[in-house]
Amino acid sequence: MEVRLLGSGGFVPTDRRETACALIRNGSEALCIDAGSGARRLLTEPGLLDGIERLHVVLTHFHLDHTLGLFFLPALEPAIEIWAAGHALEQTANTELVDRLLTPPFAPRSFLSGFAAVHELGVGAARIGPFDLTTRVQRRHSNPTLALRFSDDLVWCTDTAYDEGNADFARGARLLCHEAFWPAERTDDTGHTASGEAARLAADAGVDRLLLIHVNPERDDEDALLGYARPAFDATEVARDGLVVRSS
Repeated sequence: MEVRLLGSGGFVPTDRRETACALIRNGSEALCIDAGSGARRLLTEPGLLDGIERLHVVLTHFHLDHTLGLFFLPALEPAIEIWAAGHALEQTANTELVDRLLTPPFAPRSFLSGFAAVHELGVGAARIGPFDLTTRVQRRHSNPTLALRFSDDLVWCTDTAYDEGNADFARGARLLCHEAFWPAERTDDTGHTASGEAARLAADAGVDRLLLIHVNPERDDEDALLGYARPAFDATEVARDGLVVRSS
């Protein structure tokens, strides 16, 4: 599996990092994890979707730094399907939540018709086009979020404080992409993880590689993030926009 980081930062975009978005391709279909400001690269770098006929967008939650890119996507040529766990996370249908984001006066009335479908994503095993994944609810954030696992290739955990349950969820995966909002050994932040905590979780899970994502735009110091992470898990890298990671 090949994962391309389109947005590796959290909260607000900067000159260095857009907010949360990653692209995975499989034949004529592709899947975006989240649609933060990094989703704009799908328009400004159209070669990213060469040969793609259908794009699936899986939202980990509904905060704007993960969803504002939905506003850009109706301009794309491939058919677009949105997947999110509205019921599981917010006790509200996904269709209603997407409507709130993309109906007047916040977007032209035509934007919703730019999506081929909006699907409700459950918790557990799911099949999205050619992609097999499993989801887990993370409750250690200001709103619940989804952790995603794509077979043994990739586990994606963002917007969560340290959650021991993610070690079992990520067990034996080749690549763990885990948020590291704070360059620290640990943090008392109830909604985000320190890089040292992410590294200890990677070691507990027995993954092959750790990629630190959702980097704090106000503390974007890769050396500091790695300084706290690598003593616990040496095979750690910091994500950056444009990075391509192969997990198989």
